[in-house]
Amino acid sequence: MPKRDPAFDDYVIKIHQFLPRLDYYRLLGVGHEAEVEEIRHAFLKITKKFHPDRHRDAPGKLHDAIYDIFKRLNEAYRVLSDPDKRKLYDQQLVTGKTRFSTDLRMSMIPKTPEQTIHSKDARVFYLKAVECLDAGNILQAELHAKMAATREKDNDAIRKLIADIIEAKKKR
Repeated sequence: MPKRDPAFDDYVIKIHQFLPRLDYYRLLGVGHEAEVEEIRHAFLKITKKFHPDRHRDAPGKLHDAIYDIFKRLNEAYRVLSDPDKRKLYDQQLVTGKTRFSTDLRMSMIPKTPEQTIHSKDARVFYLKAVECLDAGNILQAELHAKMAATREKDNDAIRKLIADIIEAKKKR
């Protein structure tokens, strides 16, 4: 196993100490006017250095610091690469807050029902069921919705769709 670089380890400790005060732009090393592609490039470059898998041999507190930095880098990338989140973050940054606040994180909640479906197969069946229901083909909609439900049992969007289909059947 390669020997640890003491200079990098000292750098990690310093970054970790200042992490609460670093805004996402400074953390990623990009300007406020940076385009998404520049942010992506900076993110990929810096996460190579801080990826926890590269530092499995780091002692406990150092490994924890690397992991904290890596998580914050991911958070920064998710916010700055999304135009809506970035706009909210920039407004918040003016007030001195360096992290995307809990209230603003609520905007990370998926906007459409199908975005809450994690399984690709379930999402495909869900969308097909919606399409069939809109076309008035209730039996096909029910079939597709049931297929979606078998792939993702506890999804509220799928449950609601099934309830809508049952309601449509009653109205027939």
